[in-house]
Amino acid sequence: MALCPNCGHPSEGRFCTQCGHALNKTSSRLSLPAGTVLRTPSFRYRLERVLGQGGFGVTYAAQVLELKQQVAIKEYLPIHFSLRNPDKSVSPKPGMEREYESGVESFSHEAQMLASLRGFASVVRVHDWFRSNGTAYLVMEFLEGVPLHQKAAQMGGRIPAGELLPRCKPLMQNLAAIHRQGVLHRDITPDNIMWMPDGRLKLLDFGSARTMSGNKSMTVLLKQGFAPVEQYLTRGQGTFTDVYSLCATLYYCLTGVSPVDPIERLENDTLAAPIGLGVALTPEENAAILHGMAIQPKLRTQTVDDLIAELFPAAPPPPPAPPRASFLRWLDRLLQGFGKH
Repeated sequence: MALCPNCGHPSEGRFCTQCGHALNKTSSRLSLPAGTVLRTPSFRYRLERVLGQGGFGVTYAAQVLELKQQVAIKEYLPIHFSLRNPDKSVSPKPGMEREYESGVESFSHEAQMLASLRGFASVVRVHDWFRSNGTAYLVMEFLEGVPLHQKAAQMGGRIPAGELLPRCKPLMQNLAAIHRQGVLHRDITPDNIMWMPDGRLKLLDFGSARTMSGNKSMTVLLKQGFAPVEQYLTRGQGTFTDVYSLCATLYYCLTGVSPVDPIERLENDTLAAPIGLGVALTPEENAAILHGMAIQPKLRTQTVDDLIAELFPAAPPPPPAPPRASFLRWLDRLLQGFGKH
């Protein structure tokens, strides 16, 4: 068992089960070296360092030389069916040409779609997209915060419910609005939500996003414990898919315990309730998180709007104010006056 170089989580196999980072020692060779300049008709982007690396791409910190602005750039680099060439270009592995080109087209299409998702304060903003080096790139705003799994570590392994849940509501409202536009995120995990310096949360890494139109198979590199059972089947996904991953993320951040993978829960569901792990939640909050993590999609919370309603139930209306003493005295005199007649 090795420690993930990205998040420090002990994992086996090729990818970290916590954040999806590639564990193979040669993975660093896939990234472009610092100082590489990517050119478009409008801008030049100088890469500074690697921010993260997963099964489908590498994310870099970069500078827009013309604007002296820092950005984040994601490079499409699916390690299952692509190669980094000596000239730093990317090409498909032999026999994987169709899959690779389809992925590049999909990545570019999704970049355009995500660039249109403006006005959502809790979602990372996409500035640009372009094709170069035989692959595609996505230019996003650079975020100074820390991902939730790191924030939890900084706070002793858990984020108190009173700190986390109120900050999640604006993000959930934005995600519900994105769902209404027909877009699924499909990769919500503690490392894909950023805790910003001002305390706001931002959802990032839409590299696995897909539209809900059509009936196409939707594959994604699964992150154990956070991907619901329907993602293993690659079909039948919907808003409830993101609900599961969001609730699993809350579960991890609140408890400090990685959620049991839903495949393991099919025969013997050993998922412990957050309250049972010592988390200070109301019964309603505890039930809302577990409902969102139901194994079977039909038994799960169906929409993020429904999750918001369960997790943040409206307070009952206040009882009517008691009559003021002056009004009671006036009413008593009035009734006494009627009695004299």
